[in-house]
Amino acid sequence: MGKTGISVLSVNSLFFAVAALAVAGVTACSTPAPESPEQVTQLEVIETVFENINKRYAAATTIKTVSLAGLKRLSETDALLAVDDTGGSVELRYADRILGSWPEPTPNDHDNWAALTSRALTLARSESDKIQADEHGNLLKRFFSGGLAKLDRYTRYDGPDQARNTRARREGFGGLGVTIRYENGNTYVRKVHEGTPAFRAGLKAGDHITHIGKTALTGLSQRDVITKLRGPIHSGADLTISREASLTPVKITVIRAHIILPTIESKLENVILKIEISGFNQGTSRSLGKALSGAERGGDDVKGVILDLRGNPGGLLDQAVAVADFFLNDGRIISTRGRHRRANQIFDASWGERVHNLPIVVLINGRSASASEIVATALRDRGRAVVVGASSYGKGSVQTIIRLPNRGELTLTWAHMIAPSGFNLQNHGVIPAICTSGPEDRLGPLMNAIKSATASGQTALIAMLRSRHAVRTDPIGARKLCPPSKLKRSEDIEIARYILTHENIYLQALHDGAPAIAER
Repeated sequence: MGKTGISVLSVNSLFFAVAALAVAGVTACSTPAPESPEQVTQLEVIETVFENINKRYAAATTIKTVSLAGLKRLSETDALLAVDDTGGSVELRYADRILGSWPEPTPNDHDNWAALTSRALTLARSESDKIQADEHGNLLKRFFSGGLAKLDRYTRYDGPDQARNTRARREGFGGLGVTIRYENGNTYVRKVHEGTPAFRAGLKAGDHITHIGKTALTGLSQRDVITKLRGPIHSGADLTISREASLTPVKITVIRAHIILPTIESKLENVILKIEISGFNQGTSRSLGKALSGAERGGDDVKGVILDLRGNPGGLLDQAVAVADFFLNDGRIISTRGRHRRANQIFDASWGERVHNLPIVVLINGRSASASEIVATALRDRGRAVVVGASSYGKGSVQTIIRLPNRGELTLTWAHMIAPSGFNLQNHGVIPAICTSGPEDRLGPLMNAIKSATASGQTALIAMLRSRHAVRTDPIGARKLCPPSKLKRSEDIEIARYILTHENIYLQALHDGAPAIAER
């Protein structure tokens, strides 16, 4: 399979050793003091961001646009600050005074624009009390929020703290293997994940963690508690537990391990295997493989699979491709197109499916986005699954993540996804064959018929499928007929079970629910 390091939220981290350059032609009204280490880092961060936008952003743009928009955002912190583009120079003013004036670089000279921007930020900080009151990291964040907004809503800058948290969600972290419930300043174990250090050490759901080492957790913020629970892999966490069944505190030492948050929950019920995928991180495809193997070993007669992607915001592209590959023998899964040559990728199935041609229903809603849309559209377009629910979010772009010199991250849109049918998913999303969005009373008569398994139920379902079929080549029209919804309706599950156990309805849905495959 044509896998690469590219992902919806991440590629293999790209590190750039960018020197602080003395840029010719950049002047100011007064000569600034030598750059401090903090300011050098600021310049390096801006240089790295601008260089990657220039070389990798999915659409043609100018660094000038990003820089000026970001600098103008400073006026939200201090209204006396203003930036003017005079046509040949860029001026930074405070009230009626010019703080700095620089010759305007060519629109995509990212090095000179980075130097100009860094000088302007330094001068703004030195002059404005309001800027000084805002910590350095927040100034960069405010600048980038203004500048990157000129690109698209998915391109963003995360400072070091936020980047550390998002990396933990993607890649895992040193931890115990518990999900906590934080209530009135107290920390309780909500769930202990199987196979983790916490599971092996004997922690239980409902345990009240009162201390880590000698530190009392009561009254600490939830963020501080999480920080203390996490730590270096192989390090020990000495916990004091208050447990209802014990009259005295329980002491437990847990040795931290690499924890990847679980994204798969599966349940076999009445011959239907329901698999819920909450996101796509580095452990998703492996966990799915275990769930499918467990169902096979159980010896029960599985008649169909429900793949529940409702509320799934996405994640790693390579994991989405791997998940889709579990259910496909061959053919296109997704392709990506961008301005950078490495952004143009084709992903085809090759592993051979694991569910042996069992019927599949994929559930989606308005919060199913990105990587979850890859799975849904691949299985739909390849005629392998019926999609039920509401139209998905419509995030058809691919982001690459660049690690920055300050340990922050730039999440940069660098490609757009093309479905096997040839449709661009951006703003259109995946349109279900059987739509359950809209007023609940619209589903009432249909659900009554389905529950009684009458002929009228089958007729109503087929009528709905044909209405989808009539607009399947018009994603805008189809999306209006089946608008996105955030709800996770129980009717979705009922309909899925019904069509999985009624072959004629399932085959009709496959035929009328999938777009024709575009010529390639």
